[in-house]
Amino acid sequence: MAPGCRLLYRARVQLIGANGGIDTTCFSGTTSVLRSRCAYQAISNPLQSRKQHSYGLRPKVAKQASRIGHPSKENAELQALQRVDGLLADALKLLQSPTAPDEASVVESLETCEGLAKYLNGISESPRSSAELKSTPAMNLLFLDDQDDAPRTSQSAVKLAAAIRSQTVERLSDTAYKIVEDPKVFISPRILEIYVNIQSLLGQPDTLSRVLWLYANKPVPKPGTAPIKYTTANPASLAAAVPVKTANEALTAAIQSKNLPLCLDIINTSVCATAFRRTKIFKRAVIPLLGFSLAPLAAYTLASQISVYQDTMSPEMATNVAFAGILAYVALTGTIGVVAVTTANDQMDRVTWATGTPLRERWLREEERAMIDRVAGAWGFKETWRRGEEEGPDWDGLKEFTGLRGMVLDRVALMEGME
Repeated sequence: MAPGCRLLYRARVQLIGANGGIDTTCFSGTTSVLRSRCAYQAISNPLQSRKQHSYGLRPKVAKQASRIGHPSKENAELQALQRVDGLLADALKLLQSPTAPDEASVVESLETCEGLAKYLNGISESPRSSAELKSTPAMNLLFLDDQDDAPRTSQSAVKLAAAIRSQTVERLSDTAYKIVEDPKVFISPRILEIYVNIQSLLGQPDTLSRVLWLYANKPVPKPGTAPIKYTTANPASLAAAVPVKTANEALTAAIQSKNLPLCLDIINTSVCATAFRRTKIFKRAVIPLLGFSLAPLAAYTLASQISVYQDTMSPEMATNVAFAGILAYVALTGTIGVVAVTTANDQMDRVTWATGTPLRERWLREEERAMIDRVAGAWGFKETWRRGEEEGPDWDGLKEFTGLRGMVLDRVALMEGME
């Protein structure tokens, strides 16, 4: 079986009930969907479908389904998609607990959803053989009925597999959202990363901005309490900062879906948050500032040692001269370095800082500018010589958003041919 067919193995809804009938509570769709699923019953057991019509299967549909023949690659997809609900139901069981679930349980459930999402889209983290894919714990039930040598089926099974596959994607996306949105679930950085990856693989990024907001503002459940007690979250704390990698992945999914409001919401709830800026200062500026504050002490100690190796002036005067020289050198080179870092613009494409923006703010908000630059590059023309010709409500809204942030979109002096 081709990898693209095997990836879809384990199921949208359990159409076949305990008595061999169709469980109509597993789906809510139109009459055409019901007929298609009844056709699947005929696919999976054509002999029984010819004899029994208690499933609501019309004779015409049954006759058409009987022509499909033996199980094939597409039929294996159908059988696989029928098993997805079992895994998703197991993933949702942790929400039935009266106490707050631990992070390991939530991660395990989301990793199950992530594995299904990867297989539905034909995506894996590293190329592996079919045998290795079958041996993974989360997917060991997805390959129960392989039919590598089965003949091809008709177009009916292909269309049915595509329809169920689409519904499976929606069900999988909803299940992942229910898990992270539940008040009992604490959203850790690992959980957030897995959730963003799931929605990116499924192409369903509509809930990402909401989950990013919940990551910083959702009340924190106290473990081991029944009934569960919650503590108010501090959205400005360092722990509430969204990791840059996760924010970029969420933005990529929003750009691929061509949803400009979602892109701007993701930027607002991630890199524009106070917690993100505080985290950047703590991780990237505290150590340099600490070293700069200790520079005078280190310079005086070094100057006092240097004064011993000269006899042209008194040790006190030599110490003062050496101290002043070392301190001036450190201050000068440090200032030049700060200016070089904060004024670097090689990474800028279409979005630059407005004139008069403080250097500290440029450094602190560089991730914000870079994300807006990515959005502008995705919505504008790819040809550099056509930049500036964009128009429309989306583009006008993006330019206004950029201006309100103290940035300039397509500065004329930096455009091609305008030097």
